[in-house]
Amino acid sequence: MPFHIVLTIPADSSLASKIFSLLVDLTRWSVMLPYYMPNKKKDSDDLISSVALLVIDAQDAFISSLTDSSTFLQRCSFAIEAARTLGLHTLFTEQVPDKLGHTNKELLRRAARPKIFHKTSFSALSAPGIENFLRDNEVYHVLVCGLETPICVYQTALQAIDKDIDATFLSDALGCRRIEDGNVALNAIIGLGCPALPTETVFYSLLSDALHPRFREFSNLVKTYSDQRFSIHEYLQSNPEPAKSEVDKPKKEKLCKQGSRPSWQGRNRNRKDQIVNSSGQTSDKLEEKEIKSAPLKIEKDSQKPNKTIERPKKKAKKAVSHKPKPGKQESP
Repeated sequence: MPFHIVLTIPADSSLASKIFSLLVDLTRWSVMLPYYMPNKKKDSDDLISSVALLVIDAQDAFISSLTDSSTFLQRCSFAIEAARTLGLHTLFTEQVPDKLGHTNKELLRRAARPKIFHKTSFSALSAPGIENFLRDNEVYHVLVCGLETPICVYQTALQAIDKDIDATFLSDALGCRRIEDGNVALNAIIGLGCPALPTETVFYSLLSDALHPRFREFSNLVKTYSDQRFSIHEYLQSNPEPAKSEVDKPKKEKLCKQGSRPSWQGRNRNRKDQIVNSSGQTSDKLEEKEIKSAPLKIEKDSQKPNKTIERPKKKAKKAVSHKPKPGKQESP
């Protein structure tokens, strides 16, 4: 239920500025909170389809310079598998890969059909082709993780605001060489108006309900990564590739390919086309009865030799002396 707040701003300029900043914060969070709190399954599904995970510069050259590289690999791997479970697009950027190498192979294997963008700029959103990908796939919100917080991640936040792209930063899946610099940069990102939340918080908000069909799979993933005995290196070695989820399954073609055995639905549709082509009629003029009887009709007609297929010649039959009756044609 909407409500209104009426405030009388005092003459004191300092107090007035504080009240104004408070109103700005309230407006900002009133816009962001509905995004993270969908109240219907349909809203949750629509929300998930418009979100993508953006992994910035998770290259071995940068990971090796971290003071706690294992923790970063663990949290970044969890974010990638969580995105895979929910069916999100996963985008990777690589900073000058010719000189600095490519994305960590184990992280890349966690993703379903990853999309990689090379860049020389510090902002990930400046990578050639990435904005076109977001627009073509109707992605309006990116979840950001990767390296390094005070450089490429911070520059990405600035450009997200400039380009009017919603971005949420996964606070536990970011990394940098100096922890102090990362904390200062993350606070600056929050000050810009970009939310920074733990990975579990964001993905639970996307699911929004324990009745979501992917909730159980995600909760099992949380248990796996939360185990005290969990070792990211052993996990990646023992699980070279995660189990396939729905996003991995290729879409079934409605019409069968030539030479393959089609399903009944595709088979009937193909036979309908064969009848139309052989008779010269358009498909719009065929009635439903003709379509249903198409399989049987084709089976009978298929015994006749096709013009394009050479068949062994049959022995010539003796001429028949009697003449056909008027109005009727003689069957072959």
